[in-house]
Amino acid sequence: MSSKNFREPLMNFQAHLKNMVEMMQEEFVVLFLGGCIIQLLLSLTLGILAGPLMAGYLLAMIRWLETGKGSDFNDIFAGMKRFGDFFPVFFMMLLILLGYFLVLAPGILMTVWWLYVLPLMAHRGLTMGEAMKASKDKVGEKGFFMHLVFLLLISVVPVFVIYMAAAILPPLALLQYFLFPLQCACLASLYLEQFTGFDPEKRGRMSAGAQAFSQPAEPPPCPPPVPEQDGQDRTACVGHNIQPAW
Repeated sequence: MSSKNFREPLMNFQAHLKNMVEMMQEEFVVLFLGGCIIQLLLSLTLGILAGPLMAGYLLAMIRWLETGKGSDFNDIFAGMKRFGDFFPVFFMMLLILLGYFLVLAPGILMTVWWLYVLPLMAHRGLTMGEAMKASKDKVGEKGFFMHLVFLLLISVVPVFVIYMAAAILPPLALLQYFLFPLQCACLASLYLEQFTGFDPEKRGRMSAGAQAFSQPAEPPPCPPPVPEQDGQDRTACVGHNIQPAW
């Protein structure tokens, strides 16, 4: 490994968490509550619709991070339009689940290797096979351990904290059902950082700049009126426009 690559930060955990908080604050109804609805649908369908539902949801988050543009409920269910493309993800998840049941290590390996499969399929339009290979290559390039730590921070650690709190106050156990939107937001931010050169620390400033660019520039101020020979001003400035005074 070269000294240049050694010095490069592989992941910016703090920036991803910050993006997650900002996303949930600005798009609470669609992305947070919508995520809770998707989680409920996943439970009711036993995960069969996991691919189409999660793909559209992740893509809405990715678009928000890229452009700062808000989403609606049609956006988070857009994955249903490509049902045939995303449905096989269900079998990939079954394979991962089988890995956990048989021997713990294969399940962990496949979870980390294929972390980016859905974002790649939704955002870049890759097939599942292509996305699985690209995801595994990226994890190997940037470091398996760093990705494993990321997954622990957004999944295992929060669940453990909630269970500890629920042991003291049982109703707090319900908080685990609100983790799904937060985890997806962190994954969307990490995906963009790893595959597009996206700087998670500059997301807010980039969005603000894009919004400022999209707004029309302020018109120049009106020039002073030109007096006529009788000394009376015949022009007036109305709404930054030169108009006759009469």
